[in-house]
Amino acid sequence: MKNMIEYIGILKNMLIDEGHHVSNNNYLYEYCLKKDLTNKSFLDYGCNNCNFLKSIPDNLSFSYTGIDVQEDFINNFSTEYPNHNFIHFNKYHPSYNTTGDTELELIDAVSDTYDYIFAWNVFTHCTYEYTKECIEEMKAVLNTDGKIIFNVYSKEHLLHLSNIMVNRGEKLNGTITPLTTFDDFNNYVYWVDGQTLSYDTAVEGNLSSLLTAYDINWLVTDSGWTLRDSWNNRVFTFEIGA
Repeated sequence: MKNMIEYIGILKNMLIDEGHHVSNNNYLYEYCLKKDLTNKSFLDYGCNNCNFLKSIPDNLSFSYTGIDVQEDFINNFSTEYPNHNFIHFNKYHPSYNTTGDTELELIDAVSDTYDYIFAWNVFTHCTYEYTKECIEEMKAVLNTDGKIIFNVYSKEHLLHLSNIMVNRGEKLNGTITPLTTFDDFNNYVYWVDGQTLSYDTAVEGNLSSLLTAYDINWLVTDSGWTLRDSWNNRVFTFEIGA
C-alpha cells in the first residue's frame, strides 16, 4: 500500500514543471526501471527535476546522462550534480519546447551510446506519432542488448489524474476542467490543453499542455512494442530493444 501511495504522489507531481523532490525514495529505480545499473551507461530521457537520479542508491557505480528539452532543468542540475552529464536537447515539443528544432535528432545531441534509456512520464505528454519518432531515435544510440523503458497511460488513469490535480489546485500550464467521462475512441485520446479532448485525431501546433491515453490492446498491436508491466490496468510499462 505504501508503494502505491508513493507512486501516485510521484505521478501527480511530475505532470507539472515544478517537479517533485523524491530524496530517499527509490521507487523509480527499483519499481519502475527494474534494472541493476551497476557499471551500466544510462540515459534519463526527459530527466525533468532529476526525480530518477534522486531515487538511485548513493553507493551505485554507473554512468548517468540526463537530457531534457527544458533548458532550466539542465542548467540547474549541471551545477548540482557536477559528476554527472546533463544535456539540453533543443528538440521541438508542442508543449514544453515550442521554439525547439523540428529537425534535431537524439543522435545529434549525445556523443555516447547507452545500456538503458529510461523515459518515465515522458510519452504520456506526447502524441503517438511524436513518441514513435523519439523511440526510433533512441534505438540509434542504444548499445547491443540495451533496453528502452517507458510508460503510457490508459483513459482510466487520465480520469484519475485529472481529479487529483483539480483537487490539489495543480495546473497543466493553464486551467483544468476535471474529466468525468470519455467518448468512444479506437486508438488514443489527447487531453490537449487541460480542457479539450481529441479522439483518434492528430493534433498540431503549439499546445498549452498535452496528456495522452491509449487503448492498450490497439497500441501493443500497432506499435510492436513489448508490454512489460501493467499497474492496475492504468499505467503500462514497455521495454524494447534496438
